[in-house]
Amino acid sequence: MAAPAYTPIPSNPFSGAFPEAVQNQASSFGLGYLQKFREERLSSLRPVSEFFDKNRFSQPNGLSNVTSRFNYNLTYFQGNYLIIFLVIAAYSILTNFWLMFSVAFMVGGLYFISRVPPEGVQIAGSTFTPGQLRTYMMIASVPLFFLSSTIGTIFWIVGASAVLILGHAAVMQEGIEGDFVATV
Repeated sequence: MAAPAYTPIPSNPFSGAFPEAVQNQASSFGLGYLQKFREERLSSLRPVSEFFDKNRFSQPNGLSNVTSRFNYNLTYFQGNYLIIFLVIAAYSILTNFWLMFSVAFMVGGLYFISRVPPEGVQIAGSTFTPGQLRTYMMIASVPLFFLSSTIGTIFWIVGASAVLILGHAAVMQEGIEGDFVATV
């Protein structure tokens, strides 16, 4: 019995043989997204001295005062609160080795799968399309994310962020400019 014939795929999935238009679109998407993110979200970043102004910290008088402070501070300091959330998320991923490994495995696998041509890749005599490879990647990643306690980490990130952000928003008095906006 003869060995099955090897059928080469027209293009090597790891050689970068994608058309130039696809490469330009992918690179401009990443840079455009980051530039849009910086312009929209981080443009509202307030100075640290204003964010931690000890003269504006006080105990709220009641629930209506807390609600008013939430409405003002969550929009006024949204860039600072986003940075706090991202730092907490980065800390939780960097201190959980298995979660960091799982994320790297998933991102790396999806990157290599994106390099596979639409015709697919042949492994052990079978041809696998990118859609099938993504499905197998997801199936392989579920146990990794389960073992790395991803759900507990997500709850920790949300809880820690909520305590810090809502706590800061509740005790920080509204700025003087808030009074002028309310009267106009």
